[in-house]
Amino acid sequence: MLLTSQSHKTPLQLLLTTEAFSSLTNQFMQILLPWYILSTTGSVLWTGVVGFCALLPNIFSSLFGAPVIDKLGRSKTMLSCEVIQLVLLGMIPVLIACGRDWPWLIGMIIFLSSFFDAPGQLARTALSPTFSRYADVPLSKTSGIIEAFDGIMSVVGPLLGGAIIALYGLLAAWIVCAAFCMVIVTLCIVVFTNRRPRQLHPVASYREVTAHLRADRSLWEPILFTIPTFILGQSWELILLPTYIYEHGFNSVYLGFLGAAFGLGAFAGALCFAALSKKFTFFKLLTLNYLGYLVSVLVLYFHLPTPIVLAATAACGIPFGAFGAMIISIILLRTPPPYRSKMLGLYATATYTVESLCVLGLAALIQAAGLQNTLLCVSGVFFGLVIISIWARRKDDFWTVLSSVNKKYLQNKTDLLQ
Repeated sequence: MLLTSQSHKTPLQLLLTTEAFSSLTNQFMQILLPWYILSTTGSVLWTGVVGFCALLPNIFSSLFGAPVIDKLGRSKTMLSCEVIQLVLLGMIPVLIACGRDWPWLIGMIIFLSSFFDAPGQLARTALSPTFSRYADVPLSKTSGIIEAFDGIMSVVGPLLGGAIIALYGLLAAWIVCAAFCMVIVTLCIVVFTNRRPRQLHPVASYREVTAHLRADRSLWEPILFTIPTFILGQSWELILLPTYIYEHGFNSVYLGFLGAAFGLGAFAGALCFAALSKKFTFFKLLTLNYLGYLVSVLVLYFHLPTPIVLAATAACGIPFGAFGAMIISIILLRTPPPYRSKMLGLYATATYTVESLCVLGLAALIQAAGLQNTLLCVSGVFFGLVIISIWARRKDDFWTVLSSVNKKYLQNKTDLLQ
């Protein structure tokens, strides 16, 4: 279903705007949620439990959300999920104002809200190839722009969240979060009300999708190498950074600056990929991405001066932004259109499983062994991954081969999603 518009670029611009506000809300929440739990309970373990509640539902909703997208359509799924999240997150400031904001209740609301987050995100991602082709824009460029939005919102969101918490308090921050959700719902309504009737296609089963995945080494192997990066996906923002800030006596503003520094680097990396995607190679970028995670942990472990920590964190975000755009491009370009929503669902399920287990595991490890020992353990893991990525390099690089035939994929006008 495409939007009726005089400009072919309007649907893509609208989708990118929705993605930008969604990313802003997520990054705002990455500061607000852990800081709220730490401030009200003083417990790293409770912070991990609530973070686990925020990630666990995504494992199942990503898997079962794809068939819903196939049945209802992408625009309708996106709108429905965002409306439900608005209602749920809008309850939190009401509970705080009434003095009923118990940690278990907030965790339950976050759990329910997160259940609808993944299908909405999958629906937006599944729309991007259609709107890219409709606008005559390469998919790699669209993916790079989306990652760039994620990067710049990783700058704006933490800074804005930290400032609002410091100046106006947690209640005001939750109200702002609900307002962001309202903007997203409004944008989704515009997409939904201007849609065209869907062209129904045969729906692929998960058996067919997994068979395709197993048969395509250039698809499953890049995904396999990507999964370890999610060890520090949400754990970095929900557990390690807030705990580091809390234990060393910093405030929410510095937490916001750290998140913003990483986001600024990710923004630069994503823009570079959008402009120069053919000059990248998968394994070199993978090694740099693993190395970036290693350095970002080590600067916290050695408790270096603030300017050095901020500069190193920003530099580590550059390969992260470029690699995120690359892996999404690989998945979308290597997957036939009828399989895409379920393939994205499988990928999201795998990443959320790793993230949720690591959030809970790292919180428990910090509680048992302390922050310093946890940072040392994580740095050892990523040092090993750097070595593996160098050892596993091959001549027929996944992205080099794919980008050489990228134009053929993008010019195939029959490759449109429903």
